[in-house]
Amino acid sequence: MNNSKYMVVDLATQQPTIKPIGDYLFARQGDNRRPLPIWFQQSGQPFALDGYTVEWAQTNADGTPLVLSGTTISGSAVGQIVFYFPANAFAVAGNVLGHFNIKRSSDGTLISSIDLSFDVKKDNVLMNLDTTPFMNDWEQFKAGIKSQTDALKDKLDGFDSTITSAQEQASSIKTLVDNNQVAKTSDLSNYVGKSGDSTVAGTLSASDFKTTGSASLNDILAGLRRTNGYNTITDEPLQSGLYKYDLSTWATGAKPPVLTDDMQVGNIRASVFDSKNMIFEWLPSGWVQRVINGDWNNWSNHQGIVIYNGTATSTSQISLLGELNAFTHFWVEVVYDYNHYFGWFDKNDLRLTAIGSKGSKSQQTSFSITASAGADKNSLQISEFKTRFNGIDTIETGTAILKIKGFNY
Repeated sequence: MNNSKYMVVDLATQQPTIKPIGDYLFARQGDNRRPLPIWFQQSGQPFALDGYTVEWAQTNADGTPLVLSGTTISGSAVGQIVFYFPANAFAVAGNVLGHFNIKRSSDGTLISSIDLSFDVKKDNVLMNLDTTPFMNDWEQFKAGIKSQTDALKDKLDGFDSTITSAQEQASSIKTLVDNNQVAKTSDLSNYVGKSGDSTVAGTLSASDFKTTGSASLNDILAGLRRTNGYNTITDEPLQSGLYKYDLSTWATGAKPPVLTDDMQVGNIRASVFDSKNMIFEWLPSGWVQRVINGDWNNWSNHQGIVIYNGTATSTSQISLLGELNAFTHFWVEVVYDYNHYFGWFDKNDLRLTAIGSKGSKSQQTSFSITASAGADKNSLQISEFKTRFNGIDTIETGTAILKIKGFNY
């Protein structure tokens, strides 16, 4: 293109002059990509546009401001370009006043031209038709980039806020640590605190514990502790109270002479007067052990232990739950021929006469058992059953139901 075809815009011009550019640019409403050949100079010398962008800022005839980045094509000489106006530059008919902004990309340095003016002719068909759908591809691309950039900026602003908040929290925590207001691992080794239900593994040791009612747990446990044996002043229990026991873990000391299977676990009530005088009551069984002046061999049982409950004949040998020598007296219940008999005998005389009733008039009768102790004292050998009714003795050979309960007085 001939240099004379370019409109010279001297960026060094100081006067606020409005220069009509109608000789170089004709525009009508609805036009798109109208070219304007421009030669940018500075003080009469070509102005190199390397590193610069060219924008057009205008005010429409209706007073609406608009900033455009039209498509540019470089000319043959330094500073020469052809600026193609997009359609929205010609959206409003009338006089347009604007100027070029020459902006350096590296630091944002801005040089603006003097004001330039041109007329946009009315289009008899378009009139005031919205020209936005006729924007060129470049304008649409720029609009899309701007929308994405704005969205990204909003997200970055959010990240900045989050980072600032995290920094403030970190600073607050650091202040607490510096002021020794945060517990360290070394501090926790001597402290345990927990609200609510929890399970503590291992052994928790302390001189004492307090309940919510401020009662000493040591005082409470003194009333119901577990004992695994006793018989010396160094073994527990050493104070009065209620203790649990389990004979499967019993370690030291004498146990009651005879206990049934359901008495292997239970409670002991201890009354300790001093190290040589105590009373231990084995509650399920009725056994009581009195320690008198250091003598532990004082057992009694006024409740009674069932040592046999079964059948027998006049020739039976019956096995007992424990030794006969553990008891001083025995209560016997006999059921024979649908009649009931009751009576006592002691360990030194194994002959028993049980008294009952017989007949429609409930006349008194007796049932006698003669027996001897086995060698191990854990059995009885029966040698005779005899009944007496109306003064007449009868040797019995049938089967009786026999229950023997031992007592120690």
